[in-house]
Amino acid sequence: AWGARQLWLNISTKGLVPGEWTGTVRLRSLDIESLSVNADVKVTVWAPTLPDKQPLSLCHWGYVHSSVLKDYPDAALADQVRNGTNVFVGTFYPKAQFNEQGELVGDIDFSVHDDYVKRHAPHGTILFCGYQGAIQGPGGQESEAYVKAHVAWLRAWVAHLKELGVGYDGFALYPVDEPGLSDGLVELYLRMAKLAREADPNIRMYTDPVGRITEAELEEMLPYVDIWCPNRRGLILDKTNAAKLEIIRNSGKTVWTYECDSNVKHQSPLGYYRAQAWLAWDLGLTGIGFWSYCTSQDDPWFLPTLRHDYLLVYPGNGVVSSKRWEAVRDGVEDYSMLAALRDAVNQPPATAASEDLDAAKNLLDAEAGAVALFCGLDDGDTLPGADGLPGVRLVTDKRWDKIQSLRRELAGLLTRLAK
Repeated sequence: AWGARQLWLNISTKGLVPGEWTGTVRLRSLDIESLSVNADVKVTVWAPTLPDKQPLSLCHWGYVHSSVLKDYPDAALADQVRNGTNVFVGTFYPKAQFNEQGELVGDIDFSVHDDYVKRHAPHGTILFCGYQGAIQGPGGQESEAYVKAHVAWLRAWVAHLKELGVGYDGFALYPVDEPGLSDGLVELYLRMAKLAREADPNIRMYTDPVGRITEAELEEMLPYVDIWCPNRRGLILDKTNAAKLEIIRNSGKTVWTYECDSNVKHQSPLGYYRAQAWLAWDLGLTGIGFWSYCTSQDDPWFLPTLRHDYLLVYPGNGVVSSKRWEAVRDGVEDYSMLAALRDAVNQPPATAASEDLDAAKNLLDAEAGAVALFCGLDDGDTLPGADGLPGVRLVTDKRWDKIQSLRRELAGLLTRLAK
C-alpha cells in the first residue's frame, strides 16, 4: 500500500510473425485479502530480423571464477551470451617449464586452459591476458633461455588450440593491460609481441592503450598490434589526444573502444551504456567494452569497501540483471540494426524509393551521430548534474525519445529496403 515498484519485462519475440501482439501481466499480492491488477502489454514485431552474426564485439572482463558470481558459472556464461558478449578475457593458460638451455621440460599442462576454452570458444573470441608468466624456468623473462622457450611454447599452444577447433580468429594475446598507464608497460608489450611475431606471425595481438601513452610509443607498437582498443575517455573523448587516435585509426587494423568509469550505478544507462555502441558506430569502430561485468569481491547490493563500484550485474539465485546491463544489450542490437540498414543501402532492392535511401543515409550519419553525443560528448554527459534528479529525468526523457524515434525509423526503413 502507498508504495511502487518498477517491473522490467524481457519479452522474446523469436518465432513470432510480424504484427501487433498483445498480452496481459496479472499481478496479485500475497495477502489474505489480496489485491490484483492487470497490466496490458502491446508489442510490435517488425518484419526485419537482426543479422545472424553480431557485427559488434562486446567485451567486459568478466572473471566469473573469482567474482561474486563464482557459484553460478553456467548461469553467468548463458547471461553473457544472451546479452551479446562475444569477447571473453581468459586468465587460464597452458603451464610449462624450461631449463637453462631454453628447452621445454616435461609436458605442457593444458588441463585448466582446455576447460575454459571449450566453454567459451564456441561463443566468440578469447583474449588471453597476462599469459607470459605461465612459462617458468631459470632466469627472468629477458633471459635467452626464456626467449627461446617462450617461442616454442607459443607454437605448441597455437597447435593445441587448432586441435580444439580454435583458429587464429578465435583468440588473441593480451600481454599488458592499459599500456601508457605507467612506465615500462609499452616496453613489456613490445617484448612479448615481438616474441609472438617470431613464433607465428598469424597470432593476433590485442592492446588497450590509455591517454597517457605517447605518439612515439603508438608508432612503435603499430607493427605489433592487430586489435586496438583505446580508452574512451583518454583517447576518444579527449580532443588533445586526437593525433594519437588518428595513429590508431589509420593503422588499418581492428579498432574497438572501452571504458572503466567507476560509480557505475550513477552512470546513465542510455548515455554511458547504450550510447557507447552508437559512439562506436559514429567513429567506425567495431567493438565496445566495459569494466566490468562481475569482477569484484564486493557485494554489489551494498556500498563497495575494497574498490570502486564497477559491476553491471548482481548475484542472486543466479544472475540478477540491471538497467545498465539491459542497456548494453540494447546498444548491441541498435548497432546490428544500423549495420543491416547500411547493407541495405549499399545493395538496395530494385524497388527502393529514393526518399527511403536518402532517409537511411541521413540516419546512418547525422542521426546516429546525434545519439553518439550522449556518450560523454554533450552537455548532459553520463553522470547526474548539479540540478539533481529532476535534471537527470529531463535529460533521460529526451534521450529516450530520440533513441525510440530512431529505432522506429530504423525498423520502418529496414522493412522497406530489405530484400
